[in-house]
Amino acid sequence: MESMEQLQKRLNSSSMYLQSNDMKVVEVKEGYAKVEMRIDKHILNIHGFVHGGALFSLADTAAGAASFTSGRDSVTLSGTINYIKPGKGGKLIGIAQKISAGRTTGVYEVFIFNDEDVLLSRATFTMFFLDGNR
Repeated sequence: MESMEQLQKRLNSSSMYLQSNDMKVVEVKEGYAKVEMRIDKHILNIHGFVHGGALFSLADTAAGAASFTSGRDSVTLSGTINYIKPGKGGKLIGIAQKISAGRTTGVYEVFIFNDEDVLLSRATFTMFFLDGNR
């Protein structure tokens, strides 16, 4: 099984999606991931706030990274998000925590804050483990 450091490096280097959207996995540990995303004009909506799709994408990425800490690869089965405050600031910080993980699926909760520690959204994701053997 790969170390948490190896996992973090793999997640950051193997996904062009993360790189092209200025996302970076900054911390992983069992059942937990922290992912940051820089706020720039490319992810703003017509009101000048972070587009909801960018927030959802960050939450999905954080949940996926947290699920990978189990040593199992996964894909998103479902996700829901509640937008609480408008996204503004210099960066977004997504914190994902495992709620439960079974043989085939895991459930992860994600909170997204800005760099002023304002809660912007809360999401829940169900991840499907690709190996299905545990």
